[in-house]
Amino acid sequence: LVTGLKAGLYLDGREGEHWNFQSPPIPKHQLGKPVKCVDALSNSHLPNFGPARDTRAQQWEKECVESAGKVSIEPSEQPVIRPAPPSATPKISDVIGRAVDKFGPYNRLNNKEHVVALVDEDMCINCGKCYMTCNDTGYQAIDFDPKTHFPFVREADCTGCALCFSVCPIPDCIRMVERESPYVPNRGIPPTSIP
Repeated sequence: LVTGLKAGLYLDGREGEHWNFQSPPIPKHQLGKPVKCVDALSNSHLPNFGPARDTRAQQWEKECVESAGKVSIEPSEQPVIRPAPPSATPKISDVIGRAVDKFGPYNRLNNKEHVVALVDEDMCINCGKCYMTCNDTGYQAIDFDPKTHFPFVREADCTGCALCFSVCPIPDCIRMVERESPYVPNRGIPPTSIP
């Protein structure tokens, strides 16, 4: 316990906002391997399974041949030079109570601030758990594209409940982002007589 706490405090002081305590940022990946950026495929929205996977592989092979293999070689990472941290490592007293100001009564919440789910197509494995969860809870805000089978969240119907986020088996595949338009709740059929 003490070692984990020390490691968490050290990473909080060294790595900053990119880490979630002891969890590093997750790069885009598919089947545990990094997703290669192929310019020709960036706007085609091809899934990573079935015949589209073969199309992706052929396009990647073509890019490698045209660039004489340069695109297949990742740029070598320079050794990380660790200068002294700009600030001291936080103490336990700095961490205790850090989230207290985030608790409070419901009426302190701003009803104008809402989030919606955003699915990363490069990381999606098309398992359908987000779709099933959203449909089972009654929101039905997620559709699947008939050709690519990628889930698409309809912003007008998404309530920001984050159920899809919680059932997704791939970390950081679904992110909750700020809603661009104001949220208008759907209360069902409006009454026929308005006083």
